[in-house]
Amino acid sequence: MPAIIIFGVFFVLVAATLFAGVKTVPQGQEWVVERLGKYHVTLKPGLNFIIPYIDIVAYRVSTKGDVLSVGAQEVITKDNAVIITNAIAFIKVTDPTRAVYEIQNYEYAIQNLVMTSLRAIIGQMDLNSALSPS
Repeated sequence: MPAIIIFGVFFVLVAATLFAGVKTVPQGQEWVVERLGKYHVTLKPGLNFIIPYIDIVAYRVSTKGDVLSVGAQEVITKDNAVIITNAIAFIKVTDPTRAVYEIQNYEYAIQNLVMTSLRAIIGQMDLNSALSPS
């Protein structure tokens, strides 16, 4: 009787370990896997296999396009007029590894990059050019 219980527990542990090693990544996402705390591989959409208890899925990054709204800000034109402007940025992560390891918060960084570029572009225009629709 105790041998059956031990075998049953062993079977459940083996099944759980095998189940933990099979990962199904949904379309529109890529998962970053770390092995013992260090980057190992990026899992693409579909069926993937990892080594349980050694590999962990550290990040789940959406590779779908996203809309990032940049709030209103004051911008000075070439002729020293102050206008208030805002922007919308369409972003898409193409390299999840760089997005999670090379920068703390990539959405915040893109938002600041858009604000800086917007200020630079409008700063080279005079007021009439900045307000015209073309």
